[in-house]
Amino acid sequence: MKKKLNILFVLISLSLLGIIVFQIYWTFNAYKVNKEKFDNNIDLAMQKAMDDCKKDYFDSIRLVLVKRLSDPVIKIRIDTLHEADIVHKQLSIYITSKHSGLGEPFHITSPQLDYYRNMIKHKATLPEVLTEASFYMPDLMNDWSLLLGMDDITDHQDEMLTYLKAHSDIPSDSIMAHKNLTPYGIYALPENYRQSDSIKLRNYFEQELEKMHIHSNFDLQFAMHPTSPQKLTTNYSETNEYSYKYHGFVFLHIRGDEFFVRAAFGKVQYVVLKSMLTPLLLSLLLILFTVYCFNYIIQLVIHQNKLAELKDDFINNMTHELKTPIATITVAIEGLQKFNALNDAEKTQRYLQISKGELSKLNNLVSKVLNIAAFENKDIDLVKEPINVDELVNSIIASEQLKADKKVNFTYSNIDKIITIYADKLHLGNVLNNIIDNAIKYSNEPVEILIACFKQNKNLIFSVKDNGIGIPADHINQIFDKFHRVPTGNVHNVKGTGLGLSYSKYIIEAHGGTIGVKSEINTGSEFIVSIPLSNG
Repeated sequence: MKKKLNILFVLISLSLLGIIVFQIYWTFNAYKVNKEKFDNNIDLAMQKAMDDCKKDYFDSIRLVLVKRLSDPVIKIRIDTLHEADIVHKQLSIYITSKHSGLGEPFHITSPQLDYYRNMIKHKATLPEVLTEASFYMPDLMNDWSLLLGMDDITDHQDEMLTYLKAHSDIPSDSIMAHKNLTPYGIYALPENYRQSDSIKLRNYFEQELEKMHIHSNFDLQFAMHPTSPQKLTTNYSETNEYSYKYHGFVFLHIRGDEFFVRAAFGKVQYVVLKSMLTPLLLSLLLILFTVYCFNYIIQLVIHQNKLAELKDDFINNMTHELKTPIATITVAIEGLQKFNALNDAEKTQRYLQISKGELSKLNNLVSKVLNIAAFENKDIDLVKEPINVDELVNSIIASEQLKADKKVNFTYSNIDKIITIYADKLHLGNVLNNIIDNAIKYSNEPVEILIACFKQNKNLIFSVKDNGIGIPADHINQIFDKFHRVPTGNVHNVKGTGLGLSYSKYIIEAHGGTIGVKSEINTGSEFIVSIPLSNG
């Protein structure tokens, strides 16, 4: 059996190891998948943030163009001068400003103009319609930039001349690259535009990350030229690099100043692992539960093996216990049959008395076993009645003195003069009989047994102390287990079934009480039985 237990332990250990290895493998692969998902999500978030910035940029251009084209100094005239224009619904748009006008008219068809008017959700003015059309007609947008830009430059001509004199090394055709000259027009860059671009993009990026439930620190990296990406690792991520040219109200196809931006994330393993927290915790709980189950199985098998060994010992003891009275009775009967004992009244009576005593022992033994079997299947029905404590104890002492094959000295004291207790007389008497019987069995002559009863916290306490061989410390917690028998050391041929104390514990607990023991090797043991006093 021990070999089988070792094999079971090895198999369970291998199973646990396999489960743990599989979970580690699954965790590693799940981390890789979630890391890839994280990388894709942050790049998608950056694309959406760029789209939001782009929308803001074009919305700002709409505001500026509509405002500038709505200025009274801007004159807009739509003509259909030729018959062919009427047939093809061709329109010619003439625009003049404060300082200049378009050299050639801009041509657009009437259906096109209606199409762009319908794109606006409210009743649109002509400047609003032409502004909307310019986003889909690059030539028209270039005309607006040229016309309005020339007005801005003309309005700030004195500042430009002063600047050119102070910076004669700058080519005049690059003058537009200097934002200080036209701070109010369509060529102007906002103040601290790099910082504002970073803040705006960061805000939109954080909003998109929040929608994806990504909470991680990141840095926005701006550069004037494309840069090479860093090598991605398990704890580092970055988005693709995107072109950023959405600076406020500026027409960038004229001004330039294009940046390249990417977002870099460090220590992303915490974010990825956090997203895996629920399945990881469930996996850990599953492993712990599996370990608990395997441990329970091993303990159960060990317990069953121990129980099987105890039952084997019980069967051996029972065989010996049953054979002894049977053999004695057999000898007595043979004496009556073969040695003419029937004619000798005294001898006949002695043989019959011996047989009766052995049958009584046999009956008690069988009853004890049957009681234990009955207790396992159902609750015991106690027949409680008032019991005279002194009478109960004295009758047990008298019975044990008659049965004992040793010299036994009993000392009994009722310390608190307790008269009666409400209990089952038969079963309580059996309990005290079992304890005193064990005390006599496991003690050398002369046996000294001290019995005391007293009141403690509304309980009646029975104390039975002997001068026996004592109980080893590693058996103290097991003596009330069924079939368990303490090794007898130097005391040999001590008979028993291992059921007495198990039965005693069951009976006392059925009364609502407790039973315990104190013991020292070669000094003796003290059993303490506590039962509630219903009469106070």
